[in-house]
Amino acid sequence: MLTETTAQLGPAKVIAVDGARVRLSIGEGETWAALALAFPYRPAPGDTVLAVGQDEAWYVIGVLHGRGVTSFIAPGDLELRAPNGSIGLVAAEGVRIEAPEVEVRADRLELAARSVFERFVRAYRRVAEAFHIRAGSVRSVVDETWDVRAGRITERATGDVRIDGEKIHLG
Repeated sequence: MLTETTAQLGPAKVIAVDGARVRLSIGEGETWAALALAFPYRPAPGDTVLAVGQDEAWYVIGVLHGRGVTSFIAPGDLELRAPNGSIGLVAAEGVRIEAPEVEVRADRLELAARSVFERFVRAYRRVAEAFHIRAGSVRSVVDETWDVRAGRITERATGDVRIDGEKIHLG
């Protein structure tokens, strides 16, 4: 004999999180629900989720609006591959890479930013052919020694050229 049950499906607000359970505000009441998501999302209070259930058996089966964390954990190496396409990372608030070593290899690397800030303890740059800089202005501040070595140096200015130093050695 079949009995009629009334399951509910709809949006719910996350009130609290306790491990793999979340406290939901559904309609006029509250209930605990188990996470039944197909991806490793950790809900946060204030999230709006899609919940299904009846009586005391409730499950979160989707995320409608979330601020929680989705965390993929691999016990070993992790590779993301797109053999016939590209991989895009898009974030509203930023992208961080944290590792003891980061390596980037490309035939062509293009960076575009409104501002760039670099901080190093030591930096080395090796260019096999030509290194070009085009800038509105260039300012270098060196605390100790600036050593330039070249087979030939050519400097041109359309205006004044100033050289200021305690001693200037030519030749």
